[in-house]
Amino acid sequence: MICLCFFARQIVPLASAKETGGIFLLVCDPGGTTMKKSFAGIAASLLLAGVLTVAGCGGPEQTAEVKPKNGLTVYTSVYNGMVKQMAEPVVKQQLKEVDVDWRTAGSENVKAKLFDEMRQGKAEADLVMISDPSFYLQLKKDGKLLNYKSPQAAELAEAVDADGAFTPIRVSAMVIAVNRDKVQDIPKSWKDLLDPKYKGKIAMPNPKVAATALATVAALKDKYGWEYWQQLKDNGVIVSPTMEMRDKFSRGEYPITITMEEDVLKQKQSQNVNAEVVYPEEGSVLLPGYIGILKDTKNPGDAKKLVDWWLSDEGQSAMSLAFMHPVKFGVKEPVGSRGLIELRIHSLPVNWNKLMAEEKQVKEKFAEIMK
Repeated sequence: MICLCFFARQIVPLASAKETGGIFLLVCDPGGTTMKKSFAGIAASLLLAGVLTVAGCGGPEQTAEVKPKNGLTVYTSVYNGMVKQMAEPVVKQQLKEVDVDWRTAGSENVKAKLFDEMRQGKAEADLVMISDPSFYLQLKKDGKLLNYKSPQAAELAEAVDADGAFTPIRVSAMVIAVNRDKVQDIPKSWKDLLDPKYKGKIAMPNPKVAATALATVAALKDKYGWEYWQQLKDNGVIVSPTMEMRDKFSRGEYPITITMEEDVLKQKQSQNVNAEVVYPEEGSVLLPGYIGILKDTKNPGDAKKLVDWWLSDEGQSAMSLAFMHPVKFGVKEPVGSRGLIELRIHSLPVNWNKLMAEEKQVKEKFAEIMK
């Protein structure tokens, strides 16, 4: 059996799989009811767009002998709702011979689990998908990734690893979100968050859990020094579990958040939150999301097929409809977002090689400041 495991951007335990009718379904739903509704709507959009194809409506249940499937396991920080409502149905239809087990958890949890399994000599995952370039650089350095250059890679707007050890499939952006029901005088920059008028109104994810937050901490530390984070602490910033932060932002309890662009866009369009995305004057922090095949996979052929699917028009359209930026030329940008070219021009750089070397120290220093 091949298992594809995707991990959501929040602290959730890895889901166990339940066997139902010969198909393995993950039973965890970290997104909750609201997330289900949101992604159900997105799936409907995909169907209307002709992206999802379903064979046969109604009729008797298939009872003929079915060819046994191979299996893949994928660890990912992609939202569980997006995986279940958008990716899984299409993959099942287009890769019929592959049985995919999707597992979702926070990116830092994905990293910790995978490294722990590797230390014990066996990783369960065949593929891994998170938004942390430094993680892939480390895996490549350790010789843990299988080199594969997809035929689709020539059509990408994002750079592919020279050896094919990992391939971009999406780009996300860290921005400032403002609940306009609670804040009228909005900040324009990362520096503006230090203004006393915003004291006690700002929340952010924990960089020990979210790789996106870790990258933002590192980028702003490199630009302004650790003094920036000390001043933000003095201005009452709250370090919050990601899902709790999103919920409290929608209710106005956390009027300003440092968060993912895609989260704000979803809340605006699916929850009618009076939210505004602020693209800071210094630049947003861009986070390429990659997919990599582990060298020890027992099914490299099907793993490569899955990489190809994520780079197909269907896979890239699913990313866009989930408010993440596609990396393939010609696929529409997420509704309500800035274009990826403009985001790149005004981005706040992250030194990924430096972060790979200093990750532990950055996490410890941030925790020391925020205690």
